[in-house]
Parts: sequence; structure tokens; C-alpha cells
Amino acid sequence: MLLRPGPLLALTSARFAEDGEVEKVPRVYIKAINDNVLKAEQQESMIKRWPPLNVYELDCDHSPFFSTPSLLFGLLEKAAVLDFGSNLTSPPS
Repeated sequence: MLLRPGPLLALTSARFAEDGEVEKVPRVYIKAINDNVLKAEQQESMIKRWPPLNVYELDCDHSPFFSTPSLLFGLLEKAAVLDFGSNLTSPPS
């Protein structure tokens, strides 16, 4: 089995420091349209609670890294360029 039960306590009790440093990290959210683990309402609640720079939708299940890796990669490339200004053709300096 490729997916195993995760550490539920760590996921439910994780807290960020109140110093605002975490807000300096840019982020996007990728909604999994056919997710049977997180319902659409749960995903919307997560987005509303901690707004990202952008929200993308992917026609996939909860694990796009297994079910649609090429689509996920393309979407991550798009987000890197559009949302973070990455120049993917130039090596890092």
C-alpha cells in the first residue's frame, strides 16, 4: 500500500507561532475536484481560514501525485511562474 494512515494528532494539533513569520511564506491551494477525503466544503473552509495567493482546481482525487502526476506538475509549474515569479528556464544563481 502506497498510502498509510497519517499522524492525526500532529495534523489536528499543529500550531504556528503568532509572530507572523508564517504569513511571509507565499502559498497557493490546489482544490482536488474529486477528493473523497476532504469534501468541497472542507476545502473551501481551509481556503477561507488561511487565504492563499491563488486557488487552482485539478480534476483529481485526494492524491494527485499518484493519480495525475503530470497534471499536478504542470499546475505547480504554472503557479511557480504566475504566482511566485519564478523563471524556470534559468538556473538558480
